[in-house]
Amino acid sequence: MINDKDTIIADNRAKCICEPCPTYNECMRADNALLFCISGKSPTCTFDKKGCVCPVCPVKPIRGLTRAYYCIRGSEQEQKIP
Repeated sequence: MINDKDTIIADNRAKCICEPCPTYNECMRADNALLFCISGKSPTCTFDKKGCVCPVCPVKPIRGLTRAYYCIRGSEQEQKIP
């Protein structure tokens, strides 16, 4: 039986639009990194802000996300003010 969490992640990953983002770079492609909004910023890649597609991502309303530049700033949870 497939874990519900794994199913949710796979479903969100299929909807994720990180890869065509102007900020998404070769380092992220090599790591096959996606869903920064859930998993947090990359611990190994560095970024130059070149634009952000987070505001139009189909995962954003599904997950109730309100932030942007997750690849640089971290997940929604990481960006919350204490």
